[in-house]
Amino acid sequence: MTFLYPLGLLGLIGVPIVIIIYILRSKFNELTVTSTYIWTLSEKFFKRRNPLSGITGLISLILQILTIILVSLAIARPIFTIPNSASEYCFVLDASGSMNYKDGGKTRFDEAKAYVKKTINDARLGSSFTLVTVDGEANVVYERLTEKKLATDMLAELECSDGTANMSAALSSAQKYFDANPSTLVYFVTDKDYEDHKNVRIVNLGLQSAENYAINDVFGALTGGKIEVEANVISYTSDAELTVELYLNGAKKPDTTKVVSVKAGEKTAVTLSAPAGSYDEFRVVIKNKDALMADNEFISYNKKSGDAFSILVVSETPFFFEAALDVLTDSVVDTVTPDEYTAQTGYGLYIFHSYTPDVLPDAAVWLVNSHKSVDDSGFGIRGSIELDEPAAIEKSASTSTQARKLLEGVDGRNIFISEYTKYSGLYTKFTTLFSYASNPLIMAGVNAHGNREVVFAFDLHTSDLALSSDFAPLMSNLLAYSCPDVVDRTDYYCGEEVNVNVTANMSSVKAIAPDGEETYLDTSTDIASFRLDKVGTYTIEILSGTEKKAYLIYSGAPEEESSPSSTEASFSLTGEQKFERTDGEYDPLVLLFILLAVVFAADWMVFCYEKYQLR
Repeated sequence: MTFLYPLGLLGLIGVPIVIIIYILRSKFNELTVTSTYIWTLSEKFFKRRNPLSGITGLISLILQILTIILVSLAIARPIFTIPNSASEYCFVLDASGSMNYKDGGKTRFDEAKAYVKKTINDARLGSSFTLVTVDGEANVVYERLTEKKLATDMLAELECSDGTANMSAALSSAQKYFDANPSTLVYFVTDKDYEDHKNVRIVNLGLQSAENYAINDVFGALTGGKIEVEANVISYTSDAELTVELYLNGAKKPDTTKVVSVKAGEKTAVTLSAPAGSYDEFRVVIKNKDALMADNEFISYNKKSGDAFSILVVSETPFFFEAALDVLTDSVVDTVTPDEYTAQTGYGLYIFHSYTPDVLPDAAVWLVNSHKSVDDSGFGIRGSIELDEPAAIEKSASTSTQARKLLEGVDGRNIFISEYTKYSGLYTKFTTLFSYASNPLIMAGVNAHGNREVVFAFDLHTSDLALSSDFAPLMSNLLAYSCPDVVDRTDYYCGEEVNVNVTANMSSVKAIAPDGEETYLDTSTDIASFRLDKVGTYTIEILSGTEKKAYLIYSGAPEEESSPSSTEASFSLTGEQKFERTDGEYDPLVLLFILLAVVFAADWMVFCYEKYQLR
């Protein structure tokens, strides 16, 4: 036996104190009674000796000593060790969107937490508990925690996501704890049925097939003065008549309503249309109520084009750039010679052709055929190389997302140059698009000011790039990179990642979730990313200088989480299960309090007997 708080035993000092008080107290009681005939007549009864009269004081003393002992033990908290009775538990808790189903008034996630809580409370004291939640990734809430109350308190605070469950992450996490201790009791609490499982207890909460309807595959477009929206609707468990509504621009009443007959488990296409010259948003809703309302709605926001920007071309011979920009963009394009350039401000993109400024502007910049180094550009000049004969340049074979996006539609063959400039000290933040003899020729990245930068290590007049079929798509890709929309699209599904294009002067990017949770994104790179884990509208707030702008995107419920019940192939842990237990503990605190209450009540009864009974 051990004590959690041994200092509580100091309370036993009260035992000798009570004994001393008992020895020193007066043994005589003064009693006043009426002198009546009845009292005189009853004296014969007092002459009979009461068998308890000699020990009633001793009983009170014993009970008071027992009270002190029990109080001291309760404070000291004795713990008894019980060999081979405790276990290590690992709970893997499915926190995906389907766990938000309401079966009988409670969500499946609530039922899952109640099951885990009961298992923890029923476990032998001394057991340890590990809890992992799984949505798009595995999240360790706590591991090998032995305090039951803390474990259940932290469990109660958990919330379910709306995204998909990453089962490989769940399996990997459970396998890690099972490998560390093959005697670990692994519980996977989910709403999916597994045909095969080993070394894990599957707790399936999806046995009830609750009614659910869903809308997905939504697409809308403006044609002929009206908006046409196409979507698929489905009823998972039974045939149904679904009422589908279309709302434009936040309207309170539907602009169009259609009733659709659907067969159980089959997608049914529906088309809705309404007069509209333009729109900011449209919302498609299944009006019917069901067990999971998150997938009954989808919102599409009209993608706002990136903020209008102007372009300044600094060149003595700007013909190629003027021709390309005239075709590829509606932006205002101004052209000045190097002598006329005076560090003009207010442009979104600066193109310096065969000229290098002393200081880089605080905006997106193209440096074409630079012959001198400039601070913060990310590279230095090593010198010009003139080739004996024109040579073909090589398109990058990189599979990175950045390279693929910038080279989309670019063939890259039969482009020749006759001279180029060698650069040194290149930033790792640059992506090489074309090179010659391992020397980068066209690069895109971020300079030391945090602005997007494109570098050409040759003059367009000494190559045939501007005359090739690749020139237009390459220029278009580089323009989209240099002055991009903040977000590429506005329609997503929960669990996806959103890429926010960080442009010049962006000092702060904040993503606000549908529940109001705010996340500040890293703006040190040209693309800031965050993951959607809730269904609903996200707001992306951009702070550029003192100007604040907001962009809206919608995160829809993923289709794979809409089915009320689903079956997976396997969730098995490799290795052999062992059944070795550790020493458990027994905490008699409740028993001590019960005994204390009994002793205290008995002492009170003895006190009342001594005070009010006649002897």
